[in-house]
Amino acid sequence: MRKVEQVGDFLRISFDYDERLRQLVRALPERQWDPIERCWKVPKDHVVSVVELLEPEGFSFDRATKDLYEERKRERAQDLTVSELNARVQAILTQAFPAPVWVVGEILGYDKNAHKDRVEFHLVERREGKIIAQVEAILFPEERILIEEKLARAGRPFSLTDEIVVRVLAQVDLWVREGVYRLVIRDLDVNYTLGEVARRREEILRKLSKEGILDRNRSLPFPALPLRVGLITSLGSDAQNDVLKTLRDSGFAFQITIHGARVQGHHTEPSILNALDWFRVHVEEFDVILICRGGGARADLAWFDSEALARAVALFPIPVIVGIGHEEDYSVLDWVGWRPKPATPSGAAKFLVQKVQETLEKLETSLADILHAAQVRLDTEEKALGERERRLVQGTKGKIVLEKQGLGHREKRLVRGAQAHLRLAREKVRLALRAIPQGASRLLGGKRTWLSEAEKRLLRGSFRELGQAKEEIGVKARRVGELARRKLVQEVERLSSREGRLRALDPKRVVERGFAILRLPSGKAVTDPIQAPEGTFLTAELRAGVLRLLSQGGERAGEK
Repeated sequence: MRKVEQVGDFLRISFDYDERLRQLVRALPERQWDPIERCWKVPKDHVVSVVELLEPEGFSFDRATKDLYEERKRERAQDLTVSELNARVQAILTQAFPAPVWVVGEILGYDKNAHKDRVEFHLVERREGKIIAQVEAILFPEERILIEEKLARAGRPFSLTDEIVVRVLAQVDLWVREGVYRLVIRDLDVNYTLGEVARRREEILRKLSKEGILDRNRSLPFPALPLRVGLITSLGSDAQNDVLKTLRDSGFAFQITIHGARVQGHHTEPSILNALDWFRVHVEEFDVILICRGGGARADLAWFDSEALARAVALFPIPVIVGIGHEEDYSVLDWVGWRPKPATPSGAAKFLVQKVQETLEKLETSLADILHAAQVRLDTEEKALGERERRLVQGTKGKIVLEKQGLGHREKRLVRGAQAHLRLAREKVRLALRAIPQGASRLLGGKRTWLSEAEKRLLRGSFRELGQAKEEIGVKARRVGELARRKLVQEVERLSSREGRLRALDPKRVVERGFAILRLPSGKAVTDPIQAPEGTFLTAELRAGVLRLLSQGGERAGEK
């Protein structure tokens, strides 16, 4: 039963449970739920809003409520309060959208309010990455629980979070108190989000396949020793730690360069493209590239279903290994890059370790084959060498016998030849001994004549040089004598001048000019009156003799 009664200062609203009516009443200003009486209460000042909102829904009103409504309506025949305006707009929206509608949009602002009971967020529409329209939305606790249970039953393919596109069932509503138009979320279409992801992925794959670049990166020859690794992942993430631990535990000398990137949300595409561009510039320094992200909801991995990312990986000049999510997860990158088994971050790292291990095993097998072939060849050569040694020994022995015979014949010929040479040499020596005295006499006679002539030439030259030396000595002696005489005259004149000056300074010369020299009894000359105080005996030296004086004291120059 739907009815409204006036009780004191409040209007008491009662009805059997109906979620739509409950949301409608919640839009009334200052409404309150009374859990004891199990009814809604609204101050009677809002009677106009209550009647005009609930009368179309089949509510009955008691006489007091009707009278109050008529009274207030006459008072406000032309004017509307804000709450009345919002209530009328809310009623119009309810009439236009009597039932919930399905709306498609991208969630925005959910994460920052996810901890609240009532989560307020926006549904937005984007075009080329820019928001072109948005509407406010609210998710109440009851509906949130229902949606979370629905996702859990579906295997939790994704979670409610920012930047995923969803299809929701929502009631169009106006929050009367705030005058805000919004959507009240009732339900979620799980299959839509998953289907949209799959549709977009298939469209990208068809396009790349048509252009002939879908398998280009996977057709590149994989390096035998992929030790120089470029890793693109979120810095500090579990994916990074798993890759590093797996590669380090392998014991192989991997060289790892990490480029941080966003792996969820709208920034995933530009962030990973930026990392790929950096590695492309330094491609000569790397063997392979790893793109890794840990597990998560399938919708979270949809950010890797990007045509730009797929093209960049497909056309990258060295192999790109993709380890994103769990083994059962797929993205476009799994089809254009190298997908390991399992296709996880640690699986991608194990794939590299396996490739290096395979190369090492091939090298060890090849080395073993080479060593075996070398041993067989050595054994064969050793046998052949033994046979050649045996033949060589036999041949050498025969050769030695022949050489001994030949040496005997040569020895005999050599002895005979030596004896003949000795006889010839003795004859030559005998003839030479006869010729030596005659030759020596002739040679000595010639030498005596040459020595006599040389002696004569030496004497003549010596006399000539001695005469020249005597003449030079005479000239130099005359020059030295003249210089000595001039120097002696100069020194005599200088000594005479000094003697005159010294005589002029002699004290006796002073006395001869009429002056006297006073001396103390000690013989020291008096130069200061203080030396001869009163009563001092003095001696005065004169030109004609000496005076003995007694001092009566004296005064210094300038004293009175």
